[in-house]
Amino acid sequence: MTKQIEIKKMRDSAKNILVASFYKETQVGRSIGLSKKKRLNFSRELLKSIIKLRKLVDNEKITNTDIRNEIRKLSERARVSIGQSQKVINVYLKFYCLFLGKPEKILKELDCPLDSTTMGKKQRMKYIRTMSEYIEWQRGFLTEENFNIRLLKDREYDENRIKLFKQGKLIQ
Repeated sequence: MTKQIEIKKMRDSAKNILVASFYKETQVGRSIGLSKKKRLNFSRELLKSIIKLRKLVDNEKITNTDIRNEIRKLSERARVSIGQSQKVINVYLKFYCLFLGKPEKILKELDCPLDSTTMGKKQRMKYIRTMSEYIEWQRGFLTEENFNIRLLKDREYDENRIKLFKQGKLIQ
């Protein structure tokens, strides 16, 4: 094999390893339950969904409809709630697009990850069962304060994680 092929394989692996890291960080596995079979099915289906969406990001063709359709499909295939299926997808796309410096037109397509911070501790993301509930939350993040970019609602979560890290509270 050529050096270029090996480097490409390693790049693809690095992108996929981020899925595992975000899965662990978001603790979605805990919310899915104790069934190892269910968690394994979810992780496999999640990786397929993210690879599909990542290709759309790389080609700058991703739309909000693509993301929401994939969240819905993942929920159905893995038999988890919409809230559970959206979490890692949205976190991954957020970091992937920001790291790559994707333009604002792409960032506007992204949804904000739902969690207790973005939802104001009013509800847990795993209890979001329908796409209409999910879409309603996302609509609430389209504000002038957030420059009509849903993703910017997640700033508070990011700032809190950095604060906890600096305090040594995330070190295990």
